[in-house]
Amino acid sequence: MLRAGDLGALITMHAEIGLPIDVLVQRAIAEGHTAPVYHALTRSEVAEATGTERAIALAEMAKVPVYMVHLSAQRALERVMEARDRGLPAYAETCPQYLFLTEDHLRGEPGNEWKGAGYVCTPPLRPAHHHDHLWRGLRNYDLSVVATDHCPFCMKDQKELGRGDFSKIPNGMPGVETRLHLLWEGVTNGKISMNRFVEITSTAPAKIFGMYGKKGTLAPGADADVVVWDPNKKFELSKKNLHMRVDYSPFEGHTVPGSASHVISRGELIVENDKWVAKKQAGRGQFVRRGTFGL
Repeated sequence: MLRAGDLGALITMHAEIGLPIDVLVQRAIAEGHTAPVYHALTRSEVAEATGTERAIALAEMAKVPVYMVHLSAQRALERVMEARDRGLPAYAETCPQYLFLTEDHLRGEPGNEWKGAGYVCTPPLRPAHHHDHLWRGLRNYDLSVVATDHCPFCMKDQKELGRGDFSKIPNGMPGVETRLHLLWEGVTNGKISMNRFVEITSTAPAKIFGMYGKKGTLAPGADADVVVWDPNKKFELSKKNLHMRVDYSPFEGHTVPGSASHVISRGELIVENDKWVAKKQAGRGQFVRRGTFGL
């Protein structure tokens, strides 16, 4: 962290304390508890809260900012809130899975507990009561960003590596394509405002990660990356409708109230009504040099 401060870099921290978790995982497996739900039951909320508190303490001593990735739980959020109330440059994101899914998804279905493997991610999904705390954190600016932690593994051949041992299930879920859809549902349900929807998905991450001016704003000189959003265009989140290269969706069958009608990249229309219309299929990417973190 001291070196990051010298460089103007920003530490992004997965905040859990690992050694106690390792002990609990080993004990669960030794006792024959091998189902996917034990991924959550061995990674308690206190492990994340303690890791978050320690990361913030180290950053405070080093006098540098810190950014918590994929925050999932109330007590971890309370550590961030306390730090921000004291004026520390502590930032945190959450992810759609922690706003919409719960620990119960890890239990699978009657007769098919293995289905829960599709919901194994780290930190794990939490009980439903955490949802309200995280939505409130987004409204109150205690959470700065909603990212995806997009880390897709297919159920076939990949998640299956953990059959009979939950600790060997590859950690991660597909989420990059469904993030805006789900957060717009939060707007329609009154969880966040339309302006906050734009902030947490675009403006804030561009500012925090040194890309603002090129990204995260509609202004002269910016990259003209624009999503035109149809608030009434219902869309079913299903493997058959999504484009992520994975064989399932954790939100399968969930219909959301809005969707993109057009996507523009650097001024060029690339998607129109779910169809790719860009002239070039590949090679459009440009490297964006990020600035150093400025307090």
